[in-house]
Amino acid sequence: MILLNEAIERFNAAAKPYGLGVARRRRTGKSERLVKTIDNALASLELPAELSSFWIGYDPGSIVRPAFDGFIPLEVSLERRLLDCPPAPAVLYPIADWTHSRIWIELASKDHPGGRIFHSYHDESEVSLWAFGISGLLDLLSTAFERDLLDDRRGGLHATHFDAVIRRHLDDAMGPGGQRRFEAVDRSQFPVHWQTAEGLAIGHFELRGATHTVTGLRSERKRADSVTATLQGFFELDVAGGPLHGCVGTFSDDSGSIQVFVPKTTAMKGSLGHNGEVEIDVIAMPPNGSDVDTLSARQDVEYAVSAGLTLDDQDVFVRLMQQMRELDTSVVATALRPIW
Repeated sequence: MILLNEAIERFNAAAKPYGLGVARRRRTGKSERLVKTIDNALASLELPAELSSFWIGYDPGSIVRPAFDGFIPLEVSLERRLLDCPPAPAVLYPIADWTHSRIWIELASKDHPGGRIFHSYHDESEVSLWAFGISGLLDLLSTAFERDLLDDRRGGLHATHFDAVIRRHLDDAMGPGGQRRFEAVDRSQFPVHWQTAEGLAIGHFELRGATHTVTGLRSERKRADSVTATLQGFFELDVAGGPLHGCVGTFSDDSGSIQVFVPKTTAMKGSLGHNGEVEIDVIAMPPNGSDVDTLSARQDVEYAVSAGLTLDDQDVFVRLMQQMRELDTSVVATALRPIW
């Protein structure tokens, strides 16, 4: 790992006046076990070799402000990967935090070597390309320290000046015409190898056609044990995160609106970030009493999950909602497709 060693030497020289330096691990046994655990959990994806070498041989926790807020400890990085909803692309792995934002590395897959470094703000649905490899990220930081590009008021990197360093770095590495921003929520807009890594086949986002309106769904679910429906209209994400891996949103068409719970298993195969016109597949159970959704879908599903149910397939959705008869709303999304 010649590039990594050279990048670490440069970083240590540039960051020394600021009291920083990449510390070499005295013992590597624990980090080797953690890296192996993470790699095993990634299934068909793999950690880039340079990242594994960095994690095993060096302590990423030694890189703190004024560089970034800190690298994410290996012990919690897998858990941190599961928290976001809408979920980040499966090929992106969180490695560090910066004020109101996160830094990711692209995992290796059978169709791509990975290793690219991306950055995203928490309130945006895109990621920006920053560098190539951990060595490239350290070179960016070295340049910032060598030029003293710090914001004295905030005690960290000067965001505007650092962004200019990133742009020049990418101009040198890939020329002015390469893609630098990527959709990170709407799966229909992913690069092909990102879609492949998530198991999305060609034609996955083709429209099927609406079978119900919201009003029609409300009416039919009063008379049936469960209703499977396809709706076309507008979806808006309302709430994300919390104890469940999923999100709550509002779907509406010309006839009305309903609140829908979107499990993370659905979001991983859909266009959840497309707040706009969508086609959505749902399974709905009849409400108890009035046709007014007085409880949130989140409460419904939390109740069912607390009883030990899981959210793996449509049969499970039906069984799950059969446990919610005493609750007032039970509409769960199984797919979202954008309408362009």
